Amino acid sequence: MSRPCRLFVSLFALLPAAPLAAQGFNLRDLLTDFLREGIILSDPPPGSPFPTHSHHFIAEDSPEFLALQDFNNQIANQLSSFPLASSSGGFSYTYDPKLGVFTRTSDSFGPIYAERADTIGKGRFNLGLNFSHFTFDDINNLSLRDGDLRLVFTHEDINHDGTNFQPFFEGDVITAQLFLKIQSDITAFVLTYGVTDRFDIGAAIPLVSISIDAQTDATIQRLATAANPAIHTFVGGGSEATITQSGSATGVGDVVLRGKYRFTSSPKLGFALGTDVRLPTGDYRDLLGTGALEVRAYMIGSAHLGAFSPHLNAGYTWALHPAASVSVADEINYTGGFDWALSPRFTVVVDAIGRTFRNTQSVQVVDATFFANTNSNPAQPPTVVSAEFPRLVTTTANLNTLLGSVGFRVNPVGNLLLTVNGLFSIGKKGLRDDFTPTVAIDYAF
Repeated sequence: MSRPCRLFVSLFALLPAAPLAAQGFNLRDLLTDFLREGIILSDPPPGSPFPTHSHHFIAEDSPEFLALQDFNNQIANQLSSFPLASSSGGFSYTYDPKLGVFTRTSDSFGPIYAERADTIGKGRFNLGLNFSHFTFDDINNLSLRDGDLRLVFTHEDINHDGTNFQPFFEGDVITAQLFLKIQSDITAFVLTYGVTDRFDIGAAIPLVSISIDAQTDATIQRLATAANPAIHTFVGGGSEATITQSGSATGVGDVVLRGKYRFTSSPKLGFALGTDVRLPTGDYRDLLGTGALEVRAYMIGSAHLGAFSPHLNAGYTWALHPAASVSVADEINYTGGFDWALSPRFTVVVDAIGRTFRNTQSVQVVDATFFANTNSNPAQPPTVVSAEFPRLVTTTANLNTLLGSVGFRVNPVGNLLLTVNGLFSIGKKGLRDDFTPTVAIDYAF
């Protein structure tokens, strides 16, 4: 077995066979499950003429649960398709047959998240290990931690008359304020091998750890039953309840196989074609992967203008064969920036990373008006009242996200390279972390 094959096999042997979950439920279902179990009302008092309402606000096909499922999909897709470090490696070489030695082809150490056309050189290896810590703050300008996510659970239409006026108590609603703390730690092993001076192959193997803490403050809004408050009460009594749930999972994420071919031989201007195949190795039920095979093809352009090296990537990602009940969007990908060698051992890197998720779910909170009948006598005309509450809704549209990346790469000794970088959100779209620190170490041989 060849040396690169042995290295690939050794890395894959390090993968655990299955994700390690800390609870008996899936993270993807955490929000719907804990609300379904928490929003349960008490039975009516003995002798009451009204039926039990314990599960009347948690219908599986209700607009709120359908919106929550779409919200879950948006979180899962963006959480699982995190940016991966560049496969280029910090050192690029060509073999000089006249001198019988490898010579470096670039003064800079290259981009961190983008790709440059340079390859690492025939027979050369680059091994990398990088770590990123995400603490997600917002989704589409809605604060996750401050409770900007608002839900309204309506009463089941128990007599199937198509209205909530009869029986009159169907007019009550439960409003809820959802607080979320989502964190993700990603440690990725990156390997690149130069098959020829123009063709590199590689792999990125991520180990992902995710935790979610959820809290909902729920309130029964007695639009219809203000005069009969005993009809709808939470278990334990009262009109208010706080529901909490936490969960975590750790395991291998979606493994990425990579290839890059450089078309040009000019040392100053380069064009290349890159391909990434993201395998569905991460358990999508625990948000460790997308649940789909994804194939990305992209063009790479880069230049070396002395110590200054601009680069531009543009491509498309196809989501193929998604798992049952999983919706994964195709993407348009684009990245641009530069790396600047301020000294032979120090490079500054700046990038903008853009993604357009095509025809995907996007969440927002809008004010909605709810109507109710306060007249408990079905033989009389309804007495209609109304109230307005903010409510989570989802739409299907293209979603554009943009990240900024600023960092530096330093070469302390030999072919060892240290990287420190920060990712930050530009704009207000998608699942966002205000600041994501990344540290990495690379070694070329």
